[in-house]
Amino acid sequence: MKILSGYASVHGSTGEIARFIGQVLKEYDYDVTVEDITHVTSVAEYDAFVLGSPIHGGMWLTEMSRFLARYEQELAARPVFFYVTCIRVLEPDGYQHAQENYLYQGVLNDIGVNVKDVGIFAGKLDLESIDWRERWTLSLRYDGQEIPGALSSDFRDWPTIRNWVNQIRVALEKE
Repeated sequence: MKILSGYASVHGSTGEIARFIGQVLKEYDYDVTVEDITHVTSVAEYDAFVLGSPIHGGMWLTEMSRFLARYEQELAARPVFFYVTCIRVLEPDGYQHAQENYLYQGVLNDIGVNVKDVGIFAGKLDLESIDWRERWTLSLRYDGQEIPGALSSDFRDWPTIRNWVNQIRVALEKE
């Protein structure tokens, strides 16, 4: 089975998650291509998709929306696993908030994407690598107990991501 681990990314964190997902799937002998979705010119060769985007400004990246619309027919006919990365997951109600406000299940359903499962993960935050406009957006949207400036760290939970990929493997075996 040939799988695309496709991603949209701004600072590289989601791309690193996509590469990790690809490595785990390769451990199960899947033929995996890891690619920034802006470089994908065809999806005809893939049997399944694992797609991810960070949340910026309260929504996934425009590149992901364009990708989903461009390949709507192919994605509707094959299994898709979708994930988002979001710093808000760190808040007490963050996972639920992300699930309710950032996954846009209606959009996925409206364009007919065959989403089998979704994942929501914290990302990596390096405030030194982002511009002031992005820092302001983050501080306006973040509702946690700590000042966002104190949050520079890698919050990705690799065992949780691996467990999600294992669920993907199980689902693909049933396809």
